[in-house]
Amino acid sequence: MIGRAKTGDRGAFAELYEPVEKPLATFLHHLTASRQEAGDMAQETAIQALEEIEQFGGASSFRVWIFRMAARVALEYLKARPPWDPDAQLWAGQRLGDLTAERSRIEKLHGTRIHTTYNIREHIDFCFTCMGRTLLAPEAAALLLVELHEFTPEEAGEVLETTGAAIRFRVGEARQALNECFSSRCTLINKAGSCAQCAGFHTWLYGDHRETQKALFGIELQQVPTPEERAATLDQRLRIVRAADPVLGEGAKFHEALMTFLREVSHY
Repeated sequence: MIGRAKTGDRGAFAELYEPVEKPLATFLHHLTASRQEAGDMAQETAIQALEEIEQFGGASSFRVWIFRMAARVALEYLKARPPWDPDAQLWAGQRLGDLTAERSRIEKLHGTRIHTTYNIREHIDFCFTCMGRTLLAPEAAALLLVELHEFTPEEAGEVLETTGAAIRFRVGEARQALNECFSSRCTLINKAGSCAQCAGFHTWLYGDHRETQKALFGIELQQVPTPEERAATLDQRLRIVRAADPVLGEGAKFHEALMTFLREVSHY
């Protein structure tokens, strides 16, 4: 397949690219927190890969090779953009409550088009994306590659042009930072209660608190974690995120509208 693609066979290249297309788009979306930017980067990466496939040496897999191209573009983009404040989502939510026009626009979007329903599991993915932007970009990229896309540390090191040992360190730092962010701001994945934002959005949009509780109880909740149990709580959140589709999921457009609003009011 690689040999045919290197001779200019676009059909062969399409067969190589198809299995990585969705994971690549998801990786870029989680890393940048921007559907538009992630889409542009994915397209740029595909074009570059097609143009440079004849240079593919085969020392690493095609997946590693093309993720390396995408990571270079994304990390360069993030160099000029500071990490987000961990409370940015809460502040934006408070502003949304005061802005009637924005609320009406999101309500209308939610009720009239495909991919605009509210799904609590997808909102966990949305929150994960927001919290991921509080990390340093190299740490966020390492975490996404290893924890969500199941690259080995050595493969992730090839993608990010560093060592497997460096990747292990970055993933550890990222996990610790996310544990601290979530443990003080989100009670969704434990039995202390439900995240006010997640439950509030659901009740606001559907107008029935009982349906919100039913949706929340559909998630396998944990007891309030001790510091030693936080890693398991983060792993549970990661399992939910792995199953979500931030690009074409049930609530993709709805969450994109929320993300756009967050970026605007927070000047990101």
